[in-house]
Amino acid sequence: MSTSHDLLRNGPTRLRTLEPSDVEWMMRWENDPAHWNVSGTTVPYSRATLTALCNGHQDVHSAGQLRWVIEEMGKAVGAIDLYEFSAMHQRSGIGILVDAAHRGKGTAGRALDIAVRHAREVLLLKGLHAQVHADNEPSMKLFAAAGFEEVGRLKDWTRTGDGWRDAATFQLILNSDPT
Repeated sequence: MSTSHDLLRNGPTRLRTLEPSDVEWMMRWENDPAHWNVSGTTVPYSRATLTALCNGHQDVHSAGQLRWVIEEMGKAVGAIDLYEFSAMHQRSGIGILVDAAHRGKGTAGRALDIAVRHAREVLLLKGLHAQVHADNEPSMKLFAAAGFEEVGRLKDWTRTGDGWRDAATFQLILNSDPT
């Protein structure tokens, strides 16, 4: 199969795999308690854990997940993950984080477009799914604009310091071929 050299680029946005130099920003983003309600994290990650992740081999088939760094003009501004990857069922979850200073500039939409193309054209997945806090209007709009369909709501799904939050489940069928 031949893929475009620019498959991981969309305008000024590029996705790349983790590098050892990414540990510092990962420490900041992964250990920010404001992000823990989304990621399910309850304790900070150690530098050693994040260093091992950045130094590790990133094969979605063996690890069950793949994390890309989102770059804008060569600067790391976020991350996008494929998780719960299933080769047998040809599907994966997808999640995205863009640094607060870089939101509202189209970065998330371009990064999501790149990841969806990769899932379709390289991984040959049938579908992607995402869970979004139902009160997170920007994320709800992001996935809807990318063609994801809201297929359900999970009531009182995530416990936060402010109470319970509903989660919206989104799905995108990439390939309707029954094989």
